[in-house]
Amino acid sequence: MVRLIAALLAAALCMIPLTAQSNEAELTLEHNTSVRIATWNADKTRILTAEGNGAIHVWSAEDGERLFTFHEGESTATHAYWVLGDRAILSAHESGDLLLSDAADGATIASWMLDGLPMALELNAGGSAALVFTRNGDGAVLSLEDSELTRRFEAPAEISGAVWSADETQARAWSEAGRIYAWDVATGEAFEYALPHRSMLLGLDWSADETRLLAWFTNGAVQVYETDGRNVRGRAMSGVRHRSFVKRAIWSADESMVMSWAGDDTVHIWSAADGSSQRVYRHDDWVIGARWDDAEERVLSWSHIYVYLWKDDQFLRRFRHGNLVNGAVWNDAGTRILTWSWDGTARVWRV
Repeated sequence: MVRLIAALLAAALCMIPLTAQSNEAELTLEHNTSVRIATWNADKTRILTAEGNGAIHVWSAEDGERLFTFHEGESTATHAYWVLGDRAILSAHESGDLLLSDAADGATIASWMLDGLPMALELNAGGSAALVFTRNGDGAVLSLEDSELTRRFEAPAEISGAVWSADETQARAWSEAGRIYAWDVATGEAFEYALPHRSMLLGLDWSADETRLLAWFTNGAVQVYETDGRNVRGRAMSGVRHRSFVKRAIWSADESMVMSWAGDDTVHIWSAADGSSQRVYRHDDWVIGARWDDAEERVLSWSHIYVYLWKDDQFLRRFRHGNLVNGAVWNDAGTRILTWSWDGTARVWRV
């Protein structure tokens, strides 16, 4: 009997999930309000955060010392990036203000003002220019090297997102109604087209060669369309359907796979060619975000107060915040993650 009990205890211990690991973060950055944005600089020596009260902070990534704070008590940032070789910080704010600030002390280098809430702020590949669009359809290209506004766009509808074309010759924006608006960056010439889908459009992402278009919708559909850059060719070529609205979808590095996540509490990895399911990660609440590591061997996902770590079909562990998690990102080596939350903290964890 003693041997049987011992065997049962050993089996039970083997079944304990890896979440039993310590939940202590290596670094905790305390804020006064919710942390909306957090990101490392290129060499991972500093961390940029933006919180709900409008303050933007720069911290030491080694010991968590707050180096300086700027934009304090003003409009909350919707986007923030390290730019110009980490010499500056570009931020967009709910007021429609865009600021280029010195990364050494937060002093303003340049500022611009657009009409409405910024829905997209996208850097070009070289980091020398940014495309910005507001919900009101006000768009612009900003030159970060000479602080000039080099091109202005006006969309005929409310905008929910925008991106550069792969060769950066076009600016593209879209509406929830499924209309796609595009402009030639050099000339300003505009054209538009529509997706053949009736549900509300939540987001788009073009393939690198721009022959396919990934789209996701409020009815749970995620679909891949053929496109020539000026139109969509017929019905979707592949796709999957979640049981609730889709938060986002992204291509794998070689664009053979898609990872999508949704209000149905799942992250789904599937074939872009035929929609066949490769893997589903299930959560206890709707999934806010997800990302692969650089090798695409592991996945981070965040749902409710937890950040989950997965590899292949295995759940490895989770990291806990005191309130809803806003985001998570790997370091380059995939050995640490930076997470941020409505609990007023950004945290660094070893994985």
